[in-house]
Amino acid sequence: MLASLSRKHQNIISEPSTHGYVLYDVYNLSKDHGGSLKTILFGTWHKETGLYVTLIKHKFNRRANLQGMKLNVGVHFDHKLSNMSIDKYLLDYNNKSKDSHSKFMYAILINIAELYNFTMNITKIDTWEKRGSNRGPMFVAFEEGIIDIYINPSMMITEKLNYGDIIAPVWPIRTCFLFRMISSTNLQLTQFIRPLSINVWYAMLIITALTAFILLSVLRKEGFHDFIGLCGISILSSVGAISQQASAVVPYGIAGRIAFLHIMFFSLLIFNYYSASMVSNRLRNMGNKMNDSLISLADSNFKIAIEPTEYINSLLQEPHIDVKYFYQNRWLKLPQSMRYLPIEEGLNHVAQGGFAYHTLTESAYPYIEKTFETSMMCELMEVHLFRTTLGLWTRKNGPFTEMLRIGFTKMNNIGLRDRELKRWSARKPRCPANMLIAEAISIQEAAPVLLFLVVGMVLSLSVCAIENIIFWFYSKRSLIIDINRRHMG
Repeated sequence: MLASLSRKHQNIISEPSTHGYVLYDVYNLSKDHGGSLKTILFGTWHKETGLYVTLIKHKFNRRANLQGMKLNVGVHFDHKLSNMSIDKYLLDYNNKSKDSHSKFMYAILINIAELYNFTMNITKIDTWEKRGSNRGPMFVAFEEGIIDIYINPSMMITEKLNYGDIIAPVWPIRTCFLFRMISSTNLQLTQFIRPLSINVWYAMLIITALTAFILLSVLRKEGFHDFIGLCGISILSSVGAISQQASAVVPYGIAGRIAFLHIMFFSLLIFNYYSASMVSNRLRNMGNKMNDSLISLADSNFKIAIEPTEYINSLLQEPHIDVKYFYQNRWLKLPQSMRYLPIEEGLNHVAQGGFAYHTLTESAYPYIEKTFETSMMCELMEVHLFRTTLGLWTRKNGPFTEMLRIGFTKMNNIGLRDRELKRWSARKPRCPANMLIAEAISIQEAAPVLLFLVVGMVLSLSVCAIENIIFWFYSKRSLIIDINRRHMG
């Protein structure tokens, strides 16, 4: 007579013996996959001595050998060549940018298959339209028992847990707007103010006025009595010192020289801060940058388009502040005909400049490396819309779920997952270090300085002409008055 004792994920069968019971661990890894019934001695039980367990090996180590059992693996791809088998296509590294997610997971599963001694039966899963279900082809295939695991990583959404189980997060994914930040050809009147904050400029104006007042007081004590001329000398000396120019007058007294030296040291420090900021800004090519913010992109002058994908509409309706601002203030204002472009056409517009295109980085990076010039890659910037990690899914309550989780954990711990991720993912286009040098200043950038010089020259000539006219007028008037006095005399 046999009795069954159910434990978590295993059944213990007891068989009466002379002095008690003999216990057996009886299991079948998967009857649907051709597995056979296994019977292993678990232990004994005697009334006098109690339970004695002889099977101390861990369950997963004990059942790790699947003895070549076939697991049904589902995959979906769009780019496979007709004359190439599925296995060879999933190992084709020359075209790694095509279906890279599936190829990455297939490489991981090959190692897990060697670890647990099972084989894979690869099945291509049809698209949404052919499957005819709003749950997606993956979950329909799970429900029908067609596949045990789906190697295309998918979004980890709570609602999907009713139809499948997640083995682990496996593939980090990013979607972003790509665009080039090109130096502006317009006059930039504020670029010479940016190295110092507006508060520093205000403080310098106040210090200049205070310095002029102190010099006015000191120079007046040294014998200068012409108040108007003294004011001009004080202001000119203060501005000249801060501008690293010569002074109109050098004080003779100790107090005046102390004040003058402090002004010179102050101007030296300010000049060093200003020039260092200007030079480092040129060396790092940081003149034109944008924060990784959809609000900044929405307020910019870039034209915008997006790669037409199934997920884009749901991403644009996320409740985040940046996404809502972009969606309401920029996306809804675009005509429907201008919203979507194929990836190659969109990235070609990015290369021309003034255009921001949204797509997966995995799709964009290989094309950019092939078609963009090196200088364009250095100007490339990203504004992210979505960051997450895709998960590997398996059949709901499947017999291999726990085994695959442990197997993937081992692959992760020994670094195999990171190695395969670097191997199959697309690298970001690199900007060579020799490209990060100071660019030549264009005429548009130098124009404000030249314009300021021209304005100063015109102003000085105008004032000089006015002074001469006034001098000539008063001189002529004085001459006429003298002549009249002589005649009257």
